[in-house]
Amino acid sequence: MTAQRPSPESPPQHVGPLDLLAFTCELAALVLLALAGWSLGDGWWRGLVLAAALVGVAVWFWGRWLAPTSPRRVAMPRRLVVKAGFYVAVAVVGALAGYAVWAAVLVVVAVTTSAVRRD
Repeated sequence: MTAQRPSPESPPQHVGPLDLLAFTCELAALVLLALAGWSLGDGWWRGLVLAAALVGVAVWFWGRWLAPTSPRRVAMPRRLVVKAGFYVAVAVVGALAGYAVWAAVLVVVAVTTSAVRRD
């Protein structure tokens, strides 16, 4: 089963506060991974490569299995588990790099938002 993509003629969907919070969590996960990669890399160029690699893997993973327009999007309710696992993995990497508080906040806010939105 493939996901339905909105046609260009269809009216835009309403974007509410929870949608904005969910998108902010997604961006925060990428920022946390970039900071973690930079911190964990030994030297500026290794940090840059590791930051780019971590962000690249996260974008690939999200785009392949969690993005709304992905043809391979994981179905509900399993998608909630996959999203929680994604955010926990990001938090572990962030905590290893010394950003434990930010990682914990991200997991709590992102998983709660995903559960409330049921998306």
